[in-house]
Amino acid sequence: MKKILYKTSLVLVCVGSLSFSLPAVAQELPQIHDHVTESLQRRIFPQLSAMIADAGWRKIFFSDQNIQKILQDRRARFSDITKCIPAPHCVVEAWKITPDERRIIGEVLGQISSHLPVSRGYGISQWEHDADAINYILSVYGEGSPPHYPHIDAMTQDTTSKDFNQLISGLQLQELQTWPQQDMDIFSAPLRYAAILLDMNDRDDAIHFPMLWQTLNAPALHLAQNLDWRHYPYTAIIVPGAGPEAQGVSLSAMGKLRLMLAVDAFRKKQAPFILVSGGAVHPAQTHYVEAQEMRRELISRFGIAERNIIIEPYARHTTTNLRNASRLLATMNAPRQQPALIVTDQDQSAYIASQTFAQRNLRELGCAPGVLDARISLFAIPFHPDVHCNVTDPMDPLDP
Repeated sequence: MKKILYKTSLVLVCVGSLSFSLPAVAQELPQIHDHVTESLQRRIFPQLSAMIADAGWRKIFFSDQNIQKILQDRRARFSDITKCIPAPHCVVEAWKITPDERRIIGEVLGQISSHLPVSRGYGISQWEHDADAINYILSVYGEGSPPHYPHIDAMTQDTTSKDFNQLISGLQLQELQTWPQQDMDIFSAPLRYAAILLDMNDRDDAIHFPMLWQTLNAPALHLAQNLDWRHYPYTAIIVPGAGPEAQGVSLSAMGKLRLMLAVDAFRKKQAPFILVSGGAVHPAQTHYVEAQEMRRELISRFGIAERNIIIEPYARHTTTNLRNASRLLATMNAPRQQPALIVTDQDQSAYIASQTFAQRNLRELGCAPGVLDARISLFAIPFHPDVHCNVTDPMDPLDP
């Protein structure tokens, strides 16, 4: 005879005349996290994500009656997926932040931004920028709208396919079946699904190299902590990447030329570091990261020591080459009064020095990543980074 009795705290097992007790099987499963989408949210929307995760902030924010009304409206909007025509476009539209929601949330955020440290400085303008960026991501990677740079940043899924329709409707059905806690509804769909769609399109570039300063850049960071910067006229030689347009090619001919020019400046002791900048950009969906390939070339071909190389593996444009280089130099505590030196081919050097490029920075970044001195040669321009332009930009979700 076998009889098994379950109790709250233990399991009593009886087999014939023999009985013994075992600890009860845990009733609660461990909390599971989606580290990819959560990391994307924190990387692209750092302060908004931090506020949402803060219990004190949530208590204040969701106590507002206008916010409660938005919650009710969003629930009604999601209530019946069968009415969604045409799918999947209307599902993605339902996830977006409406103009009224954008305005009301902004007003509430403006009122409470100084109440808690986590929200300090996060006012109406920052919220509006984040809200627009969330909607932009949903439009590009959920509806197929053209991104700012369609050639390299477009979605990879086919919005007209049956599979994509099933994907979007499946995400929405999951949302309805496992509805999150009430005070998160207002942000869960737009923010979480923006991150999910980036991942579904293999556009998670922003969270590659999470341990950069503990791995590839660790030797340079260690050297910088014990460096007398005054021995060099420049803090670093910045080399923008030049990705190849052919599949299977790891480093373009122009990229190799830029490295030769940079190594020449390094040998003349112009700076203690060569900072190579460039992400996985050309051709679209390439697996080669420009900065990583340039680093490999510097070490294997020219014998440059790892401690003298800094890599910036995210930049997708000349604008963010410079902005991201400024971020890295700030992390290394490079002296602000000391310029870096941009070394590149003569055409790009002339372009960086032009008014056209200055206007592009203001248009795309909203600021100038730094101040340029006059070119000292056909290939080199002194660059004074501006830390005020180092802020995260969610409108460029592959390189925020």
